[in-house]
Parts: sequence; C-alpha cells; structure tokens
Amino acid sequence: MQFRTIASIAVLVLPLYSVLIPPARASDESDVRAVVARETEGWAKYDAKEVASVFASDAVWQNPFGVRLQGSAQLEKFLTKLFQRPGYRTAKDTSAPKILDLRFPSPNVAVVWSDESSKGQVDDATGKPMLPRHSTYLEVLVKKDGAWKISDSIIMDELVPSHQ
Repeated sequence: MQFRTIASIAVLVLPLYSVLIPPARASDESDVRAVVARETEGWAKYDAKEVASVFASDAVWQNPFGVRLQGSAQLEKFLTKLFQRPGYRTAKDTSAPKILDLRFPSPNVAVVWSDESSKGQVDDATGKPMLPRHSTYLEVLVKKDGAWKISDSIIMDELVPSHQ
C-alpha cells in the first residue's frame, strides 16, 4: 500500500518538476563552453588576469599540490607568480584540454569535467624534471545576473609513468 502511495505521488509530481525547473538552454551550454575556453586560453598564454576573470569573486580553487585559494583576486595573485616560474613554463601539453562531460543539475548551475596531459615540467625548488601529468578538472559554474562564472574548481592529477 505504501509503495502505491509513493508511486501515485511520483506520477503526479514528476510532470510538475519539468515545468517548474526548465532544462538548460542550448545557449547556456554554449556560454559555459565559452567560459571554459577562455580559462584554457588564459592558461595557454600564461595570463593570470584572463584566467581569474572567469572565476566568481568568492570562488574556491584547489590544485593537486594542496594549494587552496578563495576568490578570483587571490587566484590571480597566485597565478601571476606561478606563470613567472621557469620550471612551470617548461611543461608542454601532450593532450590538449578537452571537456569530457557537461551537465546542468539546475538551470543556473553547470558541472564540467575536463582533462589534459603534459610533460616536461621542472620542479623549481629542486631543478629536477617532474613526471608527466594527466590532470582532471572538476568545475562548477553558476549563472548570476545573466553571466556564467566558475564558483568551484579542483584539479586532480594522475601520475603517468615516465615510459609513456
């Protein structure tokens, strides 16, 4: 009896859910992809200001080395220093950044999974080459006042054996 009651409620509520929470528009997907592309371009040009411009003022960003930053201003300051490091700039992409999955859990929230691979980075502290990297990114974007911004970003690395 309880199952029938739950099933009856679900049959009545699910159609309302699709009316109350409309699916993301195609333009939203295009806009989110443009934000991610601008971020990627900023990284490729070592342009901290461009990267930070796509992040919300209160965004949270964390890299695979444990650096966790709060806000686009703090991110820009960190990236300005990072991009000046010669060891960081020696890295070259072996697999260009690409979006693996893009979903809209609600009309004003997008979740983007992407990845890239690189090799040749040098540890500035030791001067030693680092192992090749395969990085996976999880980013949450929020639409506020008609504009999409990254609110949360975490970079996770899978170490790639040096023989690959």
